Amino acid sequence: MVRRGITPLWRHRQREQFARAVDARPGSTPPGPVPPDSADSPDSPDSAVGDFADELAVVALLRKAAVTSGPDEDAKARMRARVLGATAPPPTKLDLLEQERHRRRGGARGRLAVALAAALCLLFSLAGMSLLLSQDALPGDALYGVKRTAESASLGLTFGEESKGYKRLEFAAARVDELETLVDRYRESGDGPLGGYLTALTDFDADAAAGSRVLAAFGSNSDQRTLEELRDWATAQATRLAELRMSLPTDAADRAGTSLDLLDRIAQRASALHARTNCVSVTSGQVDQVGPVPDEGECVTQPVDPGTSPNGQPSAVETTTPAVAPTTSGPGATSASDGVPDVVSSTPPVPTTTPGGPLLPLPTLTLPSLPLPGLGG
Repeated sequence: MVRRGITPLWRHRQREQFARAVDARPGSTPPGPVPPDSADSPDSPDSAVGDFADELAVVALLRKAAVTSGPDEDAKARMRARVLGATAPPPTKLDLLEQERHRRRGGARGRLAVALAAALCLLFSLAGMSLLLSQDALPGDALYGVKRTAESASLGLTFGEESKGYKRLEFAAARVDELETLVDRYRESGDGPLGGYLTALTDFDADAAAGSRVLAAFGSNSDQRTLEELRDWATAQATRLAELRMSLPTDAADRAGTSLDLLDRIAQRASALHARTNCVSVTSGQVDQVGPVPDEGECVTQPVDPGTSPNGQPSAVETTTPAVAPTTSGPGATSASDGVPDVVSSTPPVPTTTPGGPLLPLPTLTLPSLPLPGLGG
């Protein structure tokens, strides 16, 4: 058993003197009133200050360092808030239930977002696969509606009336291709899906009429080459459809006659509009199924500018200048003796003739005589 030592009485007295000396330093507040008779005693603060001068100097430096290098008010406030937060009361059961509810709600939202993202990815994948498989779909197939929807979307992304008209004709030609595929598929059996044939012919008429309206209007107003291309396209499609008509079922063959009549009207309309492209009045202002109706009045040609050719290009102006033999006269004429001219004077040339304009004479040029060495003036 270790026995603790007893602190001597003088050590206690020394500690008390040092404490009173520290409290007696300037800037410190004494702990209490000092008795009057203790000022002259050896244990008074004034006498203790002298005994502990070095220690008190260290205390003064420590106090100064605490003021200058200690934390500022903001740091103290943050430390106070951290301490108070660490000593906050524990959460109650209601707080725990609320936290659990928020955690479950956040987890449900996360699972829902993941499910929606997966559903969108699956939808886009199925749509892309459907578009890829519908490229070869025929009228009557399950994916034929998807194919027609994709064509409508591509038409919406086409800019310009002329481009949209040609796109319509492209769709109509695709319907004839589908009819050819159906005929080849059911050639041996001699039959086929009547609904598929009728659907292809109906879509063909719709696209052909829409494209004809757009291109006929554009060609009659802007470019007559569009009318020629429309006429050639209608003639070519009529030839293809007439060849297929012999292989179609009876009802489909009768329906193909309507499409052939439509192609014949388109070709005749394009030819009639093309014949009046040089007239002042090309159309009558009315529009029917295949496009603008041509004017049936007398064709009054547009006036042609004299400076332009019939095709609207400026014509070259020809200027004819006949060759003129130079003649000399006057005192500077060439003599037979010395052969040196004095002054050369050219006679006015024949005026230049310009078609449609007056005769304009050219100015007379006079050149001074040139002295030659060894000869007189």
